[in-house]
Amino acid sequence: MKQLKTLCVVLLIVFFGSLYQGAVMPFIEGLKYGLAIARYESDTQLKTEEFLLMDVVPKINDYMEASELNLKTGEQVVLRPNTVSIIANSLPEKPVWWMILQSFNALLTLGLLILGVWIPFLVLKIIKSLQNSEVFDRINLIRINRIGIILLAMGIAGTVIQFISIYMAQFMVDLAHYEFSYARAIDFNALIMGVVILIMNEVLRIAIEIKEEQDLTI
Repeated sequence: MKQLKTLCVVLLIVFFGSLYQGAVMPFIEGLKYGLAIARYESDTQLKTEEFLLMDVVPKINDYMEASELNLKTGEQVVLRPNTVSIIANSLPEKPVWWMILQSFNALLTLGLLILGVWIPFLVLKIIKSLQNSEVFDRINLIRINRIGIILLAMGIAGTVIQFISIYMAQFMVDLAHYEFSYARAIDFNALIMGVVILIMNEVLRIAIEIKEEQDLTI
């Protein structure tokens, strides 16, 4: 019992850490980018379009950029970025389907945030039931099952968002030395965690059925 409670607390802590890393930190960085872009537009009197935190790879494998300074030595260093944010003053004309995809991506992002907030409430309910010694309770099966399904939905939604974002960026921007990469577009972490939790839930369901059969036998 104590070990199960501890594992639930650890799961909650890990989830909040993941939520902070995957949602809060990008949100804070997005605010910083937004303020920087607003200042840039104010200073230059130009309207910009942004593609933030896009994964890229060089078009030519041995391409390097000697465009940054190491303040420790005063010498230039070679950069090979994996993720970039692009701020463009002008873009090709946006077709209707592009704007529809943009709106769809925004809705998916909102849904992702809502799903992310739902999980802690379910975990807290499970912990509360454990405190009441309700370990073999079918309502916990439903809650754990929901957590697994939510994580799978988050993994799928996050993956779709990434694929759409990269595709939209490719349609509007063609960099001279870099191309956008789909290498990290699939959110394997959420998908794997969701599958693991569903497997654990199935094991717990079998344990509950065995306990119920034993109780009936007695």
